[in-house]
Amino acid sequence: MRSGIRTVMAAAVAASLAGGVTAANVPWEERSAVERVWYTAGAVVANLTPVSALYAPRCLPGYLLCKLSFAGASVLAAADQLVFSGGGDLAQTRAILYRGFAGDWVLTPRHVAREATPEPLPELPHPAAGGEHHGFEPPPI
Repeated sequence: MRSGIRTVMAAAVAASLAGGVTAANVPWEERSAVERVWYTAGAVVANLTPVSALYAPRCLPGYLLCKLSFAGASVLAAADQLVFSGGGDLAQTRAILYRGFAGDWVLTPRHVAREATPEPLPELPHPAAGGEHHGFEPPPI
């Protein structure tokens, strides 16, 4: 049973890698059903195993576990920041939580096919025109 699972996982990874090389310029909608199934199988494998490092280099233990660890670390960092700032810098707390929880939570077949780039830890959006930071501001007393 174990060798069968390994064989299926190896075949899914090999097919997704080989398919990515040969059909890089074909849109997702125009790909064959068999090819889409292989990319889907590759995405499932990449979400649960260290193969995810091929698609998202920041995520070595498997994409889903990686994203959960980013989210958990952001909760701890945001709580720490909230305590040390005394609740005076909620924008920073929101930014920390945004980095951990925003982005792609799972690799999709489009990520495996290299049509999209996964972002497990996305950059912050640019501030609005009125929300620029103008240097040091002391905390409220």
